[in-house]
Amino acid sequence: MPIPSPRAWLQAHRTGLRRAGWTLLGLYLLYLFAANLFLNSAIGERVANRKPDRYHARWDWALSAYPGHIHASGVVMGGHARTNRWAVAATRADGRIRVLPLLGRTVSFGTIRAHDVSVHVSRVAEDKLPSKRGGRGWTLDFPAITTPSLLRLDFYQARVSGRGDARFVFTKQLQGGPMAVGASTLRMPEATLSVAGVELLRGGRLEFGLAIPAHIRERAQGREKFGILDAYLRAEGAAPAIDLSARHGEALPLDAPGQAGHLRADLALSRGVLRPGSRLDWSAPVHALDAEGRPVRYPLGAALRTRREAIELALRMPRTRPGAPWLQADLRVDDRRLGPDDWLRPVRALNGRLRTHWPQLPLRWIDTLLDDLAWLEVDGRGDLDADIVLADGQPRPGSRMDLDRLGLAARVLDNRFAGQAQARVRVLEQAGAPRTEADIRLRHFALGPEARPGQVDLRGRDLRLELVSAGPLAEFQQHLRARLRFEDAEVPDLRSYNRYLPGASARLLGGSGLASGDLHLDREGGMVDGHMRLRGRDVRLALGPSRLSGNVELDSRLRRLQVGERRYAVEALSVGLDGVRLERERGGQAPWWARMRLEQGELHWREPFEVNGRGTVEMRDASVLVGLFAERKAFPRWIGNLVDSGRAQASGRLRIRDQELVFDHVHASNDRIGLQARLRIAGGQPDGDLYARWGVLGMGVELQPGQRRLHLAGAREWYESRPALLPE
Repeated sequence: MPIPSPRAWLQAHRTGLRRAGWTLLGLYLLYLFAANLFLNSAIGERVANRKPDRYHARWDWALSAYPGHIHASGVVMGGHARTNRWAVAATRADGRIRVLPLLGRTVSFGTIRAHDVSVHVSRVAEDKLPSKRGGRGWTLDFPAITTPSLLRLDFYQARVSGRGDARFVFTKQLQGGPMAVGASTLRMPEATLSVAGVELLRGGRLEFGLAIPAHIRERAQGREKFGILDAYLRAEGAAPAIDLSARHGEALPLDAPGQAGHLRADLALSRGVLRPGSRLDWSAPVHALDAEGRPVRYPLGAALRTRREAIELALRMPRTRPGAPWLQADLRVDDRRLGPDDWLRPVRALNGRLRTHWPQLPLRWIDTLLDDLAWLEVDGRGDLDADIVLADGQPRPGSRMDLDRLGLAARVLDNRFAGQAQARVRVLEQAGAPRTEADIRLRHFALGPEARPGQVDLRGRDLRLELVSAGPLAEFQQHLRARLRFEDAEVPDLRSYNRYLPGASARLLGGSGLASGDLHLDREGGMVDGHMRLRGRDVRLALGPSRLSGNVELDSRLRRLQVGERRYAVEALSVGLDGVRLERERGGQAPWWARMRLEQGELHWREPFEVNGRGTVEMRDASVLVGLFAERKAFPRWIGNLVDSGRAQASGRLRIRDQELVFDHVHASNDRIGLQARLRIAGGQPDGDLYARWGVLGMGVELQPGQRRLHLAGAREWYESRPALLPE
């Protein structure tokens, strides 16, 4: 049977072919209608945004010309995984989905090409936990996401802007399966690179590559991915200068607008290890001020070279004239690993020597290094002279650093000591172990409450702060012991210390004085023990309605009871009063004196103080004690004659708490009289009981707010029947 010709076959099947063609055309038109209706209606948006908290997408309009093909305009996508939030925007994008891989539970895209792309990745506080695993999940496969016009990439603190081409390769199996980043690249001929808002490169050439092998979350998550990735960075272009005059308050005083420096980098990482051959060269001017405040400029250069055995780093600032700063450092890092488990590993492996002399250097960077010592602040400018030899990241014995004219503040017990200081730091060797000592001296200083900036309670000279730490410098804060000392600092107005007294119950009305202190501090700046002294002149004090004046000398020794608290045992507290008068009884009364000692005491350092303890007093006579209850004319004449009759001794308990001052179990006596008393002053109002006896004679005074009542008959029994204010 002869084989029909193609023309004859077509003639014979013309009707069937026509029907098939119309059917295919109808199906195609149906696809165009259904697919584009899906893409450009709320239906497609709802499908794409089923879990908008984890993934969301929107587009202005979209088109599908054939199955699997998508063209979209005004595309914005974003998502949230763990503590990472990301967003991608493009003016338009083209791509296709491969149909056959869908049979194997794989969503595989062909090459996706996007235009005018911006990418933003940031870290947020909310931790979006991954979905629960449940069998083999679908696989997302992006063999190539490309763009010829990447405009901006924000990656945490880093930002790259310009216009370049990028390629990203990504595979991820859902429900806890492996994830991989293929060979991805970024190239920008005129890029601007900034980190934390500081431009490190402007208008320069930038190339970046990244690859991460397939891995599951348990092997590497978050920053741990740094230890398994391969990456390279090549950059060359204008770099920022260092501006120490305009940006002296910044820890990293880089000046972006000038871009007078130059950066050339060729760095490569393999599994988190810097590859041999990696190099970096940076040169830039340093803008500063000389001792007279005139602007000056110095050249600075840095070079990094990576050998197989170490990373070598050299810094140079030559001396340009007498008195100008200079810097010379030759350092070596014996570990090429850069890993998130210990970002300071290269610093701990640092060896070499650094020498510098730099007048009027901004010292904000020291405050950054003292981040673990929150109670110490260093700021302003100072003169630095240093010679430091490093071994395994630690200064060797013999290393030194001298600082002059630096601004220093120390916060101790809610007070702030501040002034201009000089510091001498030395690294010594003791019993074969390193020991770091810092001797800091404030020529002039002021003290004020931390909560009231600008208020000055104390002015003095020659404050000494000694810091001593055993062990390596990296553990300086852990082993720190400190001592703060000053002598005869001026207290211009004693009323500034009323914040420690119980309000209207006891307050200072005037006076000035001299104060001294010798405090031992722990690593947190808390007082471990202290010796404090105060000499007050023409002091006026109110105890409730009573007014006293005179001179005061106070000497106290405190010891902390428990680490982390402000409760102190009063190991010794003595108060000397001289020239004291009750102001309502000035006429003809000789000045009074007393010597007091507090024993078995405890002090809670807060505002106001809380004090408990037992004390003893030796005094000229008992006149002031009796005068706290009433004026002399309110008593029988024999009381006045007896209380003035000679030196008296007394003992009792004391408690100061909140707005209350309490004396109880007070026993006073001299050769002729015996006194017992209890007195509470709360909110400025006194109440209490007094019992005085002379031989067979006795008298009681009941003091209540606004009135006094004498008890003559049965005075002793009355007093003993009254309740105690404090326990024995």
